Amino acid sequence: MGIEVAESAFEPLGRAALRVLGRLPGGLTEHLLFTELPGRTFRQKAVQRLLRGPRPVRVHFVAGPIAGYEFDCSTAERYFLLGSRYETAVVEVLRTLIRPGDVVYDVGAHAGFSALVFARLAVGGRVYAFEPSPSTFARLRHNVELNHAAGVQPVNAGAWDRPGQLRLAENSSWSRVIDDDASVDLPVSDVRLLRLDDFVYRDGERPATLLKVDIEGNAARCLAGARELLRRARPRVVLEIHHAAEQRDCLAILREHGYEVRALESTRRYPYHLMAAVPSPQPATSAALTS
Repeated sequence: MGIEVAESAFEPLGRAALRVLGRLPGGLTEHLLFTELPGRTFRQKAVQRLLRGPRPVRVHFVAGPIAGYEFDCSTAERYFLLGSRYETAVVEVLRTLIRPGDVVYDVGAHAGFSALVFARLAVGGRVYAFEPSPSTFARLRHNVELNHAAGVQPVNAGAWDRPGQLRLAENSSWSRVIDDDASVDLPVSDVRLLRLDDFVYRDGERPATLLKVDIEGNAARCLAGARELLRRARPRVVLEIHHAAEQRDCLAILREHGYEVRALESTRRYPYHLMAAVPSPQPATSAALTS
């Protein structure tokens, strides 16, 4: 799995379960434990019973994009169960997109895994890691500080189409926006919202050269608040798409600003990732130069 954990943290059955997971292809583990299939909850609970979880655990990455880093997470999270195989297809694409010195906006940074990946790839640059949930933001900041990632600036806000506040039903990676009068059986937080256009062109922060957005079905709300950024800075864009309406609205905004879009995975089963960039200008032909 590309990670190390203290043997003393797990009983013999738990260590055996981890060895089995480590021998499975990462895609199969993700399919069995995280894809919307019958029996998913049962399989997740069975694994956690073996691990005596869910519970906090510190892992040391020995392979993958953040090899050498420590990371505090939960035994129920993909970071732990997939280890260095977490989002490998996306990370491979990011290696080709991110250059030293880039300014990356990580919108929906969660506990900080992607921000640490970006910091390593954009050496000498800057990573703004946006996370609105107060509890998850504390985890993000902790993992950044744990690894002395000075190039990462955590921002406790959600990137939206308007400034203000909204209510968030807290459920780790599956947190969701809810109506003001909604009643849910989950902790609820009031979270701060900002527009990326204000963040850059009013507050004076550095504009993104790469914008990554994963906010559980609301990526178009982020892009709608970043129209000036898309028009002027022309960042490369990576989106996680969760449903058809999100895809439709994101494509409309990106194409409005001259972006070309392609899928990063061969499957279109949700969620999947889109990459968008503005085509490079074509060099003038000799005929055009002499006309």
